[in-house]
Amino acid sequence: MTERERLDQLELLIAEFAIKQDEHTAILEEHSAKLERLSLQIKRLEEAVKLCLRGIQQNSDDIQFLLRKQSEFEAQLAELKARFETLEKRFDNLENRLENVENRLGKVEQRLENVETKLDTIITILQNRN
Repeated sequence: MTERERLDQLELLIAEFAIKQDEHTAILEEHSAKLERLSLQIKRLEEAVKLCLRGIQQNSDDIQFLLRKQSEFEAQLAELKARFETLEKRFDNLENRLENVENRLGKVEQRLENVETKLDTIITILQNRN
């Protein structure tokens, strides 16, 4: 093989290497662009996750607040129920006392009617004597 033939073969080989290198460079650039897009998407997802976590934390805080308030309201409700039961007992007691007073008044009215009847009888007797 002559020097010229060897040189031609080397040129072909170098040209093939250059073509392969260009292809690999193009693939590398494409992968780099994809990697940049993926990195950007990951950053966006991280921000979205952070935002979601903040929302979850806020919701958790709100739920804790509501649970504390629910306990307070339940305690207040129990106290109100106890007071209401006490008031019901007092009203029942007052109703009983009022019934007793009404019964006594009925007896007093009956006695007064008896006294009036007796007085009418006495007046009639006294008028008849005159």
